[in-house]
Amino acid sequence: MPPEPTFTFTTTVPDTALEKWFSAHFREHSFAATGIEGRGPVQAITATLPDGTLCGAVTYRVFWGALHIKNLMVDEGHRGKGLARALMERALDNGRNAKCPFAIVETLSFQATGFYKKLGFIEEFVREGFSAGVSFHYLRKPL
Repeated sequence: MPPEPTFTFTTTVPDTALEKWFSAHFREHSFAATGIEGRGPVQAITATLPDGTLCGAVTYRVFWGALHIKNLMVDEGHRGKGLARALMERALDNGRNAKCPFAIVETLSFQATGFYKKLGFIEEFVREGFSAGVSFHYLRKPL
């Protein structure tokens, strides 16, 4: 019987190669277990001024048939003007076009919980106990 390998353990910031390694292994395992890959590519919708200045963006992916909103950010000077809503509506429309039955988002208590509820998201779960009294909110919206 061959000897057990000796491992070296390293703590690091993941680079592109490691991200690709995770992604490939996740795809292989998912397909072997379920017959589908499960994760679509991360996509972004951006909002820019005519001079090209980026003012806001949303990233999302189709994740196991549902629309997963990953990140939403609007520059402070453009908040309160409907830009975040417009970005989200475009992302939600893309989810509907992809035949997603619902959208999900996770947000921290000091972020945009109220905003997502105004868009029709329903809070399903809150996980408490993070530093500074922060809680993690999981929301879902039927599409």
